[in-house]
Amino acid sequence: MPRIEAVIFDMDGVLVDSEPVHRAASRQLVAPHEMTDEQYEQFIGASGTAFMTWVQSHYDLDATIEELNVRYSAHILEELRAHPLQPLDGVVDLIAALSQKGVLLGVASQSQPEWVRATLEGAKLHWAFQAIVAGDAVSFGKPYPDIYLHTATQLGVPAGACLAIEDSVPGVAAAAAAGMVVVQSRQGSLPALPQPEAHHVVDSLRAFDLEWLGGGPSTTR
Repeated sequence: MPRIEAVIFDMDGVLVDSEPVHRAASRQLVAPHEMTDEQYEQFIGASGTAFMTWVQSHYDLDATIEELNVRYSAHILEELRAHPLQPLDGVVDLIAALSQKGVLLGVASQSQPEWVRATLEGAKLHWAFQAIVAGDAVSFGKPYPDIYLHTATQLGVPAGACLAIEDSVPGVAAAAAAGMVVVQSRQGSLPALPQPEAHHVVDSLRAFDLEWLGGGPSTTR
């Protein structure tokens, strides 16, 4: 495999732990009804459309999907602005090390562009990336590879020369389907089980080995 020219990060669960924000916003959205942890967690890493379709049906709400998205987005932005998220341990150091080696950096997040912007600015990470792609840029979300292929194109790098860092099951599948070397990070508050498509699995980004930039197919778990 060619040497890695670009590293593409998922955002939620990789750069920051945003699940508490989304969990709080989800419960605000359906109030006064209740949403259990199990119900919420089945949609982690899934598209927003899938989640809103379920919310509308399960709670028999009169609001349209578009109206639910607007309400949910308002709750998310309110939380992010009131309580800016901090980078997960090891993120800042890894970004610095990759940048020093001349590796291009991108973000491929399924979140809405307003959330991505608010999250990265709040975490003071927005300066680090040459390409930031949100979920509205592609027609098919993860586990389809579209967002990773699009981000690679924005960076001007072939997908096969990219390494993706993901945390969710759909995200790992998407990056693998794009033909990228995949590192699964299990550092967030709701880590997924190690996925067979991942070339390397780490419990902290401090365990990221810069030797992986060689692009070899070996696995580390």
